[in-house]
Amino acid sequence: MKCALGLFAIVINLILISANAAGAGCDNPPRLRFSLIPQGDAKRDATNLQPLLQALEAELGKPVDVILPTSYGYVIEGLLAGSIDLAMMGPASYAAAKNNDPEITAFASYGKKAGPFQPEGPYYRSVLIVRSDSSYQTRDALRGVRLALVDPASTSGAVLPRYLFTPLLKTPFEKFFGTVVYTGGHDKSIAAVANGRVDAAFVSTAMLSDLVGRGSARKEDYRVLWQSTPIPLDPFVYRGRLCAPIRDGIRKVFFLDHGERFRTLLEQMNAVRFAPVSDQEYQVIREIQRGAR
Repeated sequence: MKCALGLFAIVINLILISANAAGAGCDNPPRLRFSLIPQGDAKRDATNLQPLLQALEAELGKPVDVILPTSYGYVIEGLLAGSIDLAMMGPASYAAAKNNDPEITAFASYGKKAGPFQPEGPYYRSVLIVRSDSSYQTRDALRGVRLALVDPASTSGAVLPRYLFTPLLKTPFEKFFGTVVYTGGHDKSIAAVANGRVDAAFVSTAMLSDLVGRGSARKEDYRVLWQSTPIPLDPFVYRGRLCAPIRDGIRKVFFLDHGERFRTLLEQMNAVRFAPVSDQEYQVIREIQRGAR
């Protein structure tokens, strides 16, 4: 009997040791830290996301802190350093983070409503815009002009233009344009074209349509001289080292009832639904980044 009890105790201890070891292999932060790349007004976008963040707090039983970023790179570095747990990113910034930490996981995106420059669905494009009252009618007419890009890690505001547009120029990107500046946001690039601070800009069709929808820009003020192939919309991602119950809880919040409880938020995003995504859907971005190097 004593032998059996001793064996039983050993088995229990082994189970506990195994469970502790498994727990030590994942991160269970006391607070979840959320951030998002600054495509436009990051503070406003974070405020709009509050219903989603509050639902995460209720599901996970821990506070969710919003970390306002200073750049795309800030969010990438935060995920890699473990100071950001959950983020809304652009495709290229996600791919860059994933290349450095394979455990970073894209799990959700959304489908956009149709807009003045944006078709309905889970894709968008990079477009080259000029003022509609300008003399620029073709891309060749832009030689030597002032050009705005968004951020070096912006998919539609820098990465795609450099990879897909440069071959059309038959000359290096910086040599074709007279001046190239980074504005830090799609809204800033769009405004720079409108007020004449730059002659042209590469921006996202989704962001341009959203600004028109909010009354911050007018469709008739812009002419599109080039557009890219379709690219997948922004992913929500989390650190893969988060413990499984946290990851499962995050997914549950996004996909329960197809996101119907976030109807107001989706309206503000000009979106129709949250949708599951996988890393494979962003493989095209990695191929573009490899080709750009």
